[in-house]
Amino acid sequence: MLIFIFMLIALGCAVAVYRWRWGIFAAIIVGLLQDPLRKMVPGVPGYLAMCSVPIWLTVLGMAIASGRLSIRPFLSGFPKLARWIVIFGCYLLIPAVISFSYGQGSWKITLLGALVYSASFLMLAVGWKFPMSEQSILKVLIFYVLCAAVLLVGGPLDYFDLGSGHPTIGTEVFDTLWVTYRTGDAVYMYSGFFRSPDVMGWHAAMVVMVSGLLAIRSRSRMRWVWIAISMWGFLNLWICGRRKMIAMLPVFGAIYLFLIFRFRNVSRVIPVAAMLLLVAGVGWYGATRTYHETAMDTFYESTLGDLNERVAGHGYKAVVQTIRQAGFFGYGLGMGQQGIHHIQADKPKLWQEGGLGKMVAELGIPGAILFLCAGGVLMLTAYHVAGYLAGDFSLYTYVGLFSLLGANAASAVVSAQIFGDLFIILFLVFLTGILLSGSRRNK
Repeated sequence: MLIFIFMLIALGCAVAVYRWRWGIFAAIIVGLLQDPLRKMVPGVPGYLAMCSVPIWLTVLGMAIASGRLSIRPFLSGFPKLARWIVIFGCYLLIPAVISFSYGQGSWKITLLGALVYSASFLMLAVGWKFPMSEQSILKVLIFYVLCAAVLLVGGPLDYFDLGSGHPTIGTEVFDTLWVTYRTGDAVYMYSGFFRSPDVMGWHAAMVVMVSGLLAIRSRSRMRWVWIAISMWGFLNLWICGRRKMIAMLPVFGAIYLFLIFRFRNVSRVIPVAAMLLLVAGVGWYGATRTYHETAMDTFYESTLGDLNERVAGHGYKAVVQTIRQAGFFGYGLGMGQQGIHHIQADKPKLWQEGGLGKMVAELGIPGAILFLCAGGVLMLTAYHVAGYLAGDFSLYTYVGLFSLLGANAASAVVSAQIFGDLFIILFLVFLTGILLSGSRRNK
């Protein structure tokens, strides 16, 4: 199986070498398959969670080598954003020195952190250069949704115990049982083909949101296909047991409706709102009728009641405690990345779950402030790009991408664990770059 995985990665890299844009589709396939394939390898080695990274890096290399991608035009197109990116990049030298000198083997973690930040920046530029038309954007979204929807079959198989004993189903291969007693009763969390309920929940939420976006902009009978796929995603999202993933949906809908109202008018908002309510309502009804679990229903209904506590606990309270432990400059570059427990090195044991706490732990107070400033400028730039397309039908696509970004950012405030997955973070950054590419469109 390990040889097959390496051959699959090599094939994906070969596709990216032949045509770098095709490499994006190869990275999506491998990124989705890496979890079930990893479960079939004895010892479930942690490095296999990075199967898609060589393909992403090949895409980057070939885009640059072919002359199709140049960093300078990208930076010159967004001077304010470029300035903050450069400042943040220069600051990263400080946490890099800290983590590099932390102890034996800590240089590996420094290297991982450098890879994550540098690849993310370059992937932003790749996404900006990728679209040749709106259709090329839709092809990526459609391809991802269809592939992810197929992999979500593992969710019901896991829930109804139809794949019992097979290593690709659930988390038994990790000797792990996901269950919470937050509301007093046992609520079991299911992961399907993915390595954890978090990962399945994120993909399920993305399927719901992206399918909803495709349904909104569709003018044919395909709209009902996208609605059905969105509901399928909701059925899987419900059993993952991760409230932060379900909470992404109302954030996505609120941002989408606000931007349509802002850039169009009320008459355009009404059908969009009706579509979103249809998907959410039928999805909710279908989930509660398919999975007859009062404990699960109560668990999700308690989301709003726990919201203030969760935000406070994983927000400013976590930041204060982190500063006391990690100091002004934090533990160093890479120390907040997911999966470093697989690296044999001297390192601190981080407990932070929320995005703010993890940033302060890794980058310190100055780094977290610079990151938030750069992120704020990025969001503002993306907002202006969407406004530039106000008179074009493609607005619905670009507003959808902005809403996806906003929903993920909101989720990261409460819990940023899922964004330690390199496939997920690079894919999101790529989509953000595509959003920025709207500035290149000729209306």
